[in-house]
Amino acid sequence: MNTARWLGLTLLPAALALLAGCGRAPLTPVQGRVAYKGVALQSGVIVFTPDTTRGERGAIAVGRIREDGTYTLYTGDTPGVSAGWYRVTVSAMALPSSTPPGVPAYPQSLLPEKYRDPTQSMLACEVKPSRTNYIDFNLD
Repeated sequence: MNTARWLGLTLLPAALALLAGCGRAPLTPVQGRVAYKGVALQSGVIVFTPDTTRGERGAIAVGRIREDGTYTLYTGDTPGVSAGWYRVTVSAMALPSSTPPGVPAYPQSLLPEKYRDPTQSMLACEVKPSRTNYIDFNLD
């Protein structure tokens, strides 16, 4: 077997292994607190969408807002998010406290509608690599 062919067959598996790992940036932990008019939200969802106007792309990260207003971001089932710039949206819904008998109760938003649209929310942030990012939002 000639040397060039032997090198090609030997290096091919290594090159394929390297390529398989490409495109998967390490995820960075992100957590924080969400408040509306100074009061912690007690439920809801926060979504980080890559900011394409800054050249970012990739997966969306989502966090459930807990009763104390805190959240932790996940990309799919994995904690964390890729470093970079994001547009942020927040949604919090609740059933009305009372409805007439026989009338279905539909959830109502606890926040202005603009916070559910990444182009209108005006919420943006940068996730910095290689450290836990603590990012709070106080909506008004």
